[in-house]
Amino acid sequence: MRVYLTRKTGDISATGEYNPATKSLTVLKGSRVSAKIAYSEKFRGAKTIEKNRLETVVDSIVTKDIVFKSSSTAANFVTGSSTNGLTAWKNEAGHQLNEVIAKLNDGRLADD
Repeated sequence: MRVYLTRKTGDISATGEYNPATKSLTVLKGSRVSAKIAYSEKFRGAKTIEKNRLETVVDSIVTKDIVFKSSSTAANFVTGSSTNGLTAWKNEAGHQLNEVIAKLNDGRLADD
């Protein structure tokens, strides 16, 4: 399912593809990620984000699709900081990913 993560601060505009079966999220080529990465003692993912971005980001634009094992890891990559992917990623209707997953698990349509 197609999901989006946008933020006015940091000029973030990412598109992803969430796979409910594997719970993985692919950040799609052409997505705009934050220019900065938050380095702090509490956020241990900064170095991993930096490494992934060296291979997949040019001028804040993702150059190839990149698969993450979770929505939060994908959100961290996009925002450059610790981010809850279940609330940050939203579907086209603006519903948070956790809401969409709950509806899918209840057998209801994701676009209710």
